[in-house]
Amino acid sequence: MYTVRIKNIRDEEITLTDQQTRYQVIKITGLNPPKAQINTSAGANIDGAIFNSARLNTRNIVLTVVINGEVEENRQNLYRFFQTKNLCTFYFANQNRDVFIEGYVDNIECDLFQKHERMQISIICPQPYFKAVDEIVNDMSSVTGTFVFPFAIDYDDPVPFSEYETLRTTDVFNASDSSTGIIIEASFRESVSDLVIQNIDTGEAFSLSYSFLAGDSVIINTNQGHKSVTLIRGGVSSNIFAAVQVGSTFFQLAIGSNNFGYLADNGDKNNSVSVVIRHNTLFRGV
Repeated sequence: MYTVRIKNIRDEEITLTDQQTRYQVIKITGLNPPKAQINTSAGANIDGAIFNSARLNTRNIVLTVVINGEVEENRQNLYRFFQTKNLCTFYFANQNRDVFIEGYVDNIECDLFQKHERMQISIICPQPYFKAVDEIVNDMSSVTGTFVFPFAIDYDDPVPFSEYETLRTTDVFNASDSSTGIIIEASFRESVSDLVIQNIDTGEAFSLSYSFLAGDSVIINTNQGHKSVTLIRGGVSSNIFAAVQVGSTFFQLAIGSNNFGYLADNGDKNNSVSVVIRHNTLFRGV
């Protein structure tokens, strides 16, 4: 059993697989791993070829839907969710996976003169991987509970309910079928002028030189095609890409464990910053 949902650019959603009286999904293609493009070059005096590179092609999802009930009304209702040239989000859930992928509606074909109308919808997905709906969050800050029974409060020596502890390192586990980018969100509790995030395993670092204030946050997106550095101050977002220091790396998570750490103000104010790392698990197919 599976479920298909579609979200349009206005964040309106429709679930196609629970509306048999209106729509019946009879076929979906493009759910398997996408075709790879293998680039090779021939050598003058060698058999075969030399491997140069490989990449995955874009994904093309094609849905075939039988339109039931009030055919005219139901067909036109689908036009709201599948608007040619516009972005839509395709959600697919089965017993083992709950994933989504973004794509652009390429084509809609529907024979208006058939007794049982069928609509065929083509969606081109520039990024070929399905993403797990549930985002993985690694927080370098944690609350350590110390509340126990029985207890007695001594006002000269109070008992803490919890202690805020800033962790300098965290292990980010990537269970994807591929390496993937991450989103790093740093929140500042005091003024900080320098922030360095480091991949301890590879030695790669991402450095920002900027005068951060208490209450600021910065979001670093390292996903391919979406790389950005955004400051949020007083509810206003601004681009601070210019604050990225020369030699910084936009991290890509390797498959498996990835150990990250951070420093602020050359290590003097680690308690002034909390850092969260987020990513989605990627799948080649469902």
